[in-house]
Amino acid sequence: MATASKQVDELRSLLDRLEGDIFVIGSRSEGFTALERLMALVIQGDGKMASAEKGIQALQSKFGNWSEVRVARAFEVRDVLKAAHVAHAPERSILVQEYLRRVFGLQNHLELDWLYDATSERRDRLLDQLTMAPDHAAAILDLDALEEGDSVPVCKALKLLFSRLGLVKSNPKEADVRAILEPLTQESELFSNFMRLRLLAHYGCDPKNPQGRNAHLLQILWKEKSAKNLKTFAEAAKELGLPIAGELANTLKPAPAKKKVAKKKVAKEKASKKTAAKK
Repeated sequence: MATASKQVDELRSLLDRLEGDIFVIGSRSEGFTALERLMALVIQGDGKMASAEKGIQALQSKFGNWSEVRVARAFEVRDVLKAAHVAHAPERSILVQEYLRRVFGLQNHLELDWLYDATSERRDRLLDQLTMAPDHAAAILDLDALEEGDSVPVCKALKLLFSRLGLVKSNPKEADVRAILEPLTQESELFSNFMRLRLLAHYGCDPKNPQGRNAHLLQILWKEKSAKNLKTFAEAAKELGLPIAGELANTLKPAPAKKKVAKKKVAKEKASKKTAAKK
């Protein structure tokens, strides 16, 4: 098995090919509660987190509390986001109210700061019950819950991912996983690379179906992580649902279709050539 240093370099070459605005996320903004952090993730979509947070701040400044937003008329929420020049204001206004109503419906209140004291499993249950949180929300909440001095969390999904990629043995020790994980999740890379790894595990490592299509696609990504021909990697990433860099996305654009010559025109040209030959 390769040294930890070489494994880190190999894994980094895979992660660097996965790009998108969803990976541009940092620590929770000062003053943001767990309710607001998760709301930002819900309304972010494929856009920038800064735009989602701008929308939340606009709503905070116009409404007294989130319960008022929850019961407000739809156009009132939409107009606040529009006035703040928040992108996709109509769609995001609907998501905000639906999110608040679902949170309230699950626990009869809107306080979610208990998420940071809960286990990862309990956080995952809430996300499953909401049914509208993005797939990377669990990874973000796990990082948000870390206190100063805590190590990056190693979950079963990451152990399975590293094992499937041949980086560690089956049922590996946590220390073996950390030797590869920690160099990839330092400082500015913490959120972006941790999200990439958790999404790879989420999409490509179904414990109940180790030989399934997604497992096959994961192996393609691993095999093609450094290939100069980007198309195979890009196709596998797209099928898995992973964001990819613009250079990779461009390889998936269909080639311009050649103009079809009408059959009648072709037949007419052939007839003209025959007539000319006879003369």
